[in-house]
Amino acid sequence: MNFDEFKRLVKGMKAVYTSQSFLPDANSVKIWYELLKDMPYEIANVSIQKHMATNKFPPTVAEIRSGAAEITSKPRDWSDGWESFRKAVGRFGYYRRGEAFASMDEITRKVVKRLGWKELCMSENIMQDRANFRMVYEQEQSKAKEMLALPESLKRNLARLQEGKRKDIEGVQRLVESDDE
Repeated sequence: MNFDEFKRLVKGMKAVYTSQSFLPDANSVKIWYELLKDMPYEIANVSIQKHMATNKFPPTVAEIRSGAAEITSKPRDWSDGWESFRKAVGRFGYYRRGEAFASMDEITRKVVKRLGWKELCMSENIMQDRANFRMVYEQEQSKAKEMLALPESLKRNLARLQEGKRKDIEGVQRLVESDDE
């Protein structure tokens, strides 16, 4: 969204939320714009309108981004993921894991990897597996929703920092292994 579109949104919010402390100066508006500029205008507009229609207090940047994430994502139920996993096992079997993973959505694939492909395929306690699947699926779905609300630039920075930590950990592991020899 460009700055003129953002100013229109600010005018609308200021008309509804008349508190002097809400976006009190140009610096506040610029900071908000920097945090929301990657969002398409139409999505930001709907998110803000939804907030204004349902909340008596002004939105925060986080609430606008969260509302936009809800609008743009199609939430799947954990049972859809479980069914996807069961169909993949039935269709591809234990030995064609790669093809089975390719047939699953991203969250289901992460859940199955966390719980273990072999363990889920070989288990005889389906009720417990299903309960574990549900718990992990809901955790992964929550993480995905949180990531969806973040600006792209922040996602890239987080990925870069996490990659750096991974490399640091690998370096420490190599040092420990070389000390053991």
